[in-house]
Amino acid sequence: MSAVAVFASFAVAPAWAAGYQAPVPGNYVMRLVSPLPGKTNSVNMTADAKGSWDQYYGKGLRALSMYADVRSTVNLTYKYTTPGGAPLSNRTVYLIVNKRSSCSKTTFFTPQNTDYPGGNRGSKNDIVRDWCGDQPQMGAGETAIIATTDAFGKATFTMKNYSITGEPFPTAFNKLNQYAAGVACGDDAMCMQTTIAPSMVAHPNDVYERTEDKDLLFLHFVNPKVTPVAKTSTVKSGTAKKLTFKLTNMGKKPVKGTTVTFDSWGEGNELATWSGVSNAKGEVTVTVTAPKGTSGLQIVRAFVFGSPKGTDAKVYWTK
Repeated sequence: MSAVAVFASFAVAPAWAAGYQAPVPGNYVMRLVSPLPGKTNSVNMTADAKGSWDQYYGKGLRALSMYADVRSTVNLTYKYTTPGGAPLSNRTVYLIVNKRSSCSKTTFFTPQNTDYPGGNRGSKNDIVRDWCGDQPQMGAGETAIIATTDAFGKATFTMKNYSITGEPFPTAFNKLNQYAAGVACGDDAMCMQTTIAPSMVAHPNDVYERTEDKDLLFLHFVNPKVTPVAKTSTVKSGTAKKLTFKLTNMGKKPVKGTTVTFDSWGEGNELATWSGVSNAKGEVTVTVTAPKGTSGLQIVRAFVFGSPKGTDAKVYWTK
């Protein structure tokens, strides 16, 4: 699926719905400075906005796609300045999470104060999804986290992700995951992202947001990477073999406490257990057996719970 098609679903409204209005320079500039976007950790999608949904933002719009570990704590630092680069010091600023009409399904907890005019959340620190019209929004579809800039115009926003499962682990952090063709992110089980935008106001409307030059962030939450310790094993039938899969996060650290389910086909017996939980080493094991005299291939596929894609280990049974 092309990048244009992927990000078309994030636009506030199609540009062709009412004549396109070219963006103008904004009165404020807001840039993500930590994590600092670069060629190895992000995908610059600004070109995909040109001539379409860039009209809803200031001329200095930069659209970015980045990844984060599902259920992790994310700290995002933005710098707020004037167009001339002077820092906006000691100012109340906002980070809008699960931006309205983005269909973002992600949920969070933040220790910071928030602005949310709806009534469908448990506490003032909860960030609920953007319902995107598929359910009553109860007055809102986005949450604004509140912060105050320091002397350098910087403000940090903290969010703990509460999504049950995420997207498949990406092939690279500077490449887009592939999603179902023609399906909006909000309707795609393979897509788990939040649309994030800084602002000088809690809930900017379309007219106001054209006065802000900003980094618009599509933050995608991904499941741990699942790797078989041994991709292939040759085992004598009539015996048992333990297969081990290891779970690691984006920092290559082991992931503990994640449920993994298993599927199997080919030769050999059915699995005695169909799920397990990763230990402190990030490892989860499953035992395979085959009757004596069995010969052939058995595939065991491990899935992070809720993920539609799994990782295979192959067992070659010999007599």
